[in-house]
Amino acid sequence: MASIWLEGLKLFCTEDRASLNGEPLSLSHMERQLLLFLAQNPHETLTRERLLREVWGYAAMGATRTIDSHVKKLRAHMGDSGKYIVTVRGQGYRLEPPPGPVLTCECCDCARCAAS
Repeated sequence: MASIWLEGLKLFCTEDRASLNGEPLSLSHMERQLLLFLAQNPHETLTRERLLREVWGYAAMGATRTIDSHVKKLRAHMGDSGKYIVTVRGQGYRLEPPPGPVLTCECCDCARCAAS
C-alpha cells in the first residue's frame, strides 16, 4: 500500500484515509489531496493559484482564500505536525519537514498517487 509518513502522520496515497499516531484521522477528500500534493513537493513554495489548479482542478478567480481555509483545517487535524506546513507570505505554502528521511513515499508509481 502506498503511503507518505511525516512523524506520526501517515497518509495512504491510494485511499481516502490517514492516521495520526496510529489513530484514524478525519480529513476531507480535499484536505487529503492538499496534503498529498504538498508532500509530493517538499521544500517547494506552492502558490495558492497553483494549488487551486493542481489540487482543485480549476484556475484561480479570486477564490484563493479557500486554500487558506483548507490549510488551517489541515494544520488543526495534523496536531504538532501541522507546523511543517509553512506560510510563505504573499506567495502560498510549502511543506518543510524536519531534517532526515521522515517524509517517504512507498509507491512504485507516484504519478498514480497524484491521480488518485
